[in-house]
Amino acid sequence: MIKDVMVWVDGSLADEIRLDVAGSLARHFDSHVIALVLNPMPLRGSIEGPPATVAQSELLEKAREAGDITEAKLVKRLALLERPVEIRRFDVLAVDIADIAAREARTADTFVALRPNGAMDPERLVEGVLLESGRHLFLFPETERPKIAFDRILVAWNGSRESARAVAEGMPFLRQAKEVTVAVVTDKRVTEQDALVGADAVNHLKHHGINAVLHRVNNRKHDVGAALLAEAQRRNVDVIVMGGYGRFRLSERLLGGVTSNLMHEAPVPIVIAH
Repeated sequence: MIKDVMVWVDGSLADEIRLDVAGSLARHFDSHVIALVLNPMPLRGSIEGPPATVAQSELLEKAREAGDITEAKLVKRLALLERPVEIRRFDVLAVDIADIAAREARTADTFVALRPNGAMDPERLVEGVLLESGRHLFLFPETERPKIAFDRILVAWNGSRESARAVAEGMPFLRQAKEVTVAVVTDKRVTEQDALVGADAVNHLKHHGINAVLHRVNNRKHDVGAALLAEAQRRNVDVIVMGGYGRFRLSERLLGGVTSNLMHEAPVPIVIAH
């Protein structure tokens, strides 16, 4: 069940898309909306010299005032959602944003954000929630106005722990669907053992009353991400459910190629879990 929809907001124009998506999900699932405000504060000691203490205090005060303005606007905007709402605001250092977002997401059923492209939603924040929250993200294309539907859903399945987590986290969405396709990407002749991959996932979904079918996607170009995107487009799906592959914060680049590809290029919302 989706009863707590958390959405990250930052006072930018992109908040309109994020809040529209969160509001649509909340109305669909009869949920609360939790707006997460992570107000960035200046790093202490960033100014040197005798007037450093005064200047630092002024910077901190201006940052808090900016957060107050964002929060005041948010109160008015959330009232338009006509749903039970909550604001969680934290004045934090920029380097801590991803960790705090992941911590807060652990007590929500879904975390709404835009695809991490350009200057919209920071990739570090999205990766932090994905890899460290234990919950899924509902990532929405930033170039589209919200149109939430769950009639046709594509499940990217390879039998891994991550894809199993995605299916478990995606159950509330999958139960809404009229058509669910479990897509298994293969670039070789299917062996007897390979033929079993995906069949168990389909049976599992059917046990939950979900009308699911198995489809094998031929990966002629040896590009799993592109093959899944092409299949999603061919089937005109509303949502992609997928596992997020990566490792914890050992370097700046965390996510695998398929995960990064779909997170940045999927033309429809994706439900992604690690």
